[in-house]
Amino acid sequence: MNAQRTLNHPLRLPLAGEMHARPFMRIEPPERVLHLALFAGDALDRHHAWLGELCECFGVSAPQRGASYFFHDFGPWRLKWENHSEFSTFTFAFRGDGTGDFADDLLRRLPQAWLAQLAGHVISAAQLAFAAAAGQPLAANDPWLRTQFSGPLIAGARVMAGGEVWSDFLVQPDGVSRFLLRDVGLREFQAGRLSQRVLEIDTYRMMALLALPVARECQPAIREAEAALAAISGELAAADSPEAERSLLERLTRLSARIEAVAEANNYRFSASAAYFSIIRARLHELREERIEGVPTFGEFMERRLVPAMEFCESVRRRQHELIERLSRTDSLLRTRVTMTQERYNSAILASLNKRAELQLRLQHAVEGFSIVAISYYLLGVLGYGLKALAKLGVPVEAELATGVALPLVIGAVWFAVRRAQRALHRGHPPEEPAPALGGAPR
Repeated sequence: MNAQRTLNHPLRLPLAGEMHARPFMRIEPPERVLHLALFAGDALDRHHAWLGELCECFGVSAPQRGASYFFHDFGPWRLKWENHSEFSTFTFAFRGDGTGDFADDLLRRLPQAWLAQLAGHVISAAQLAFAAAAGQPLAANDPWLRTQFSGPLIAGARVMAGGEVWSDFLVQPDGVSRFLLRDVGLREFQAGRLSQRVLEIDTYRMMALLALPVARECQPAIREAEAALAAISGELAAADSPEAERSLLERLTRLSARIEAVAEANNYRFSASAAYFSIIRARLHELREERIEGVPTFGEFMERRLVPAMEFCESVRRRQHELIERLSRTDSLLRTRVTMTQERYNSAILASLNKRAELQLRLQHAVEGFSIVAISYYLLGVLGYGLKALAKLGVPVEAELATGVALPLVIGAVWFAVRRAQRALHRGHPPEEPAPALGGAPR
């Protein structure tokens, strides 16, 4: 046995247990079920605290912290507790009296002090009456059916090839929705599965609708941002100066940050709503509804009431993401224009620098020519003074003639010496290549 455990991956047994977690509660008509879904948001510790306080009222040991499922028979009723990511559910099963109606207020059978502290957290409360029908289906125009529901529209269907479900999906004056289930020919354990699926449909319906007010609240911000983006796009086409482009870029950056903040705040709620809606459709499919003439099925009721709300939320979410993509494209375009403007400005600066360098080079060449003439002039002057001194000493030489003859030689020698000095200087410090203009080829 120990060897077998050592062969297992550390997560094998916990993951295998997930397939058997949250089993169906066994329901046997006639029975009454009260289902409370408590929304806690980020306060996950409250889920276990509520359960622990309820167990303490009856002297029952609460499950360990971190547990996600708990079942116990408290005597007057059985309790199944499940902990989800955003909410927890308390499902109380009361043994019925055989009437199969909603005459008794099940909330009064629970500890009232415990119920009082749940104020503000109940997102869904449903009462389910499960009655045995002995193979006798209920007609849509049955007068007794109208006494059980107060809503003008009742939805109903034959489900799972042996049961019936009825509800008006309204919150009654006692704060609880009503669901009537009838066992026309269900097999063993089907009653528990049917009860859980119906209760899950009601719970996930409310959890999915939490995105509706969020979508309505962020819609004005999206409309305002779309109008601002359209104005920026129009001004971008007419912008003709770097200052105007930089101003548009600042406005666009602030707008993008504002929309990103809105999307970050509601993205989780929209994603969760879509996930809950997928579960609702899966549970409706598992019911295998068959029409009862005169009333809509649960699936048809959801298609008319819930689907439009979910499509509205999805449209707001889609508009939000499309707006972010448009802002990103506009930002990229505007930054490209600003970059191109900077490149043109840099190119103009480099062209001006190149022109100044050319002028300096020409000036340098002119100065070099003057320097050769000046050096040659001084050398010829020194040579003339020397020749005149020789003539005074009696050396037969014509000073003016010799100076004239030496003129080209001196100028040539000076020019050669200057060029040689320049070549030596360039060999020690090679000239740098001129920097190319941004976006263009080297000049």
